[in-house]
Amino acid sequence: TLGAIFGVLLSAFSTSLRRNASDSKISPDSAEFYATALKSAVTSLKSHTGARIGDRTVMDVLLPFEEEFSRTNDFPSAVKVAAEKAEGTRYLKAKFGRATYVGEASSQELPDPGAWAFYEIVAGLADGFGFTV
Repeated sequence: TLGAIFGVLLSAFSTSLRRNASDSKISPDSAEFYATALKSAVTSLKSHTGARIGDRTVMDVLLPFEEEFSRTNDFPSAVKVAAEKAEGTRYLKAKFGRATYVGEASSQELPDPGAWAFYEIVAGLADGFGFTV
């Protein structure tokens, strides 16, 4: 399901970027341009999944990341939030996805793989942009 989540998110993000580029008075050179597009994409994604914060899924990282990025327009700050939230999934009980029926993984206190994957993606972007996180 992570592939589907990322597919919906990236498709909605791409659509939002195109719409913002043609309609927005926000500069594409600003963090606000991307934060606005991400917020719209996450809103769209939330209509496709019932997973939310606390369910031990990618949403445990994605939603706080988006909220921080939208609130501050500060990508490195949002990546720090993502790191904290990804680590925090170690102690959550799975309510969605594969982890709900793979019993052995729940006793190992490993981070949720989808949550960790999203963190690694945004950390990699931050590194690629030259941000110190």
